[in-house]
This record gives sequence, structure tokens and C-alpha cells, in this order.
Amino acid sequence: MKYQIDIHGRSAVVDVQPLSDGRVRVTVDDGPARVVSADQIGAAEWLLRDDGGTRKVAVHVTGERVAAQVGGCGVFGTVVDPRSSAHHGEAAAAAGSVRSPMPGAVGRVLVKVGDAVVKGQVLVVVEAMKMENEFRSPCDGVVAEVGVQTGNTVESGALLVTVTPQVGVA
Repeated sequence: MKYQIDIHGRSAVVDVQPLSDGRVRVTVDDGPARVVSADQIGAAEWLLRDDGGTRKVAVHVTGERVAAQVGGCGVFGTVVDPRSSAHHGEAAAAAGSVRSPMPGAVGRVLVKVGDAVVKGQVLVVVEAMKMENEFRSPCDGVVAEVGVQTGNTVESGALLVTVTPQVGVA
């Protein structure tokens, strides 16, 4: 999954990809990838291990604001979650399409073609990095297309569902 992080006016793209052995590959901008394992040791504290050793990291997220302490240094910034553009963006709402911004496995498909849906209704659940990501309808309307089935593997950008917006209903 890719995140845009803004720290002190500098923007960076952080790409976090799960590996089959439970570790994750982290790339910042187009720099070298680092493979790390993480063990949670508190509500917001982690031990990160890589070839460079072990680091204790504390992370606190409030909405889009993030504060982290790494080796006694504080880092503050804003995280822009790519999932928000998949189901909250104006373009998605106008088109009625819901796409997965990350690769993952379809855990549940909760609608079928012809179903009436309301804005914000959960349509599909995609599991990525051991998290369930709910994708919701961008508008009131009728399901015109379901592009996935439970158990499918999807790539970033895959069409999950298309909703034909309901217009002119009083």
C-alpha cells in the first residue's frame, strides 16, 4: 500500500508491501527498499528489526495527523490514505466506480448486480496486510457491475464495483 506523508513541508511516498514470511518491504520515494519485521510491544510502540539492528518506535495517529518518536527524535506529519480517494473522491462519486488502491484478497462481496445501495454502504471488503479494508458506495444508486468475487486476488487499481448514480429522485 502506498501512502503520501507530509513532514515539515516535505512530501514523501512510502510504499509498504507485505512479504510471504510476515516481514514488510518499505520504500520511501524511489530510495532503496528496506525489509523489516515489527513486533508490537505496547498500544502504540513497536520494535522494528532489519539488517541495521533493532529500533524502538512509538507512533500515535489521530485522524490524518501522525506523531512518531524514533531514537529520541520526534517526527510529526500528515498521512494521506490512498483508500480515501477510492471511495470518497469526487471523480469516484461522479463515475460511481469503486477501485482498490492496493493489492489484496477479496474477503467478501456484499452486493450483486441490480441491488439498490445508499451512499456509504459497504460493497466489498478487501484484505491487505492483515487488515480488512471496507469499500463503500460513493453515491445512492443501483449496482451496475461487480468486478470481483470472494476469494479473488486484486491488483492496485482493480475495479471492484460500479454503481449507477440515482438522479432526480425526490
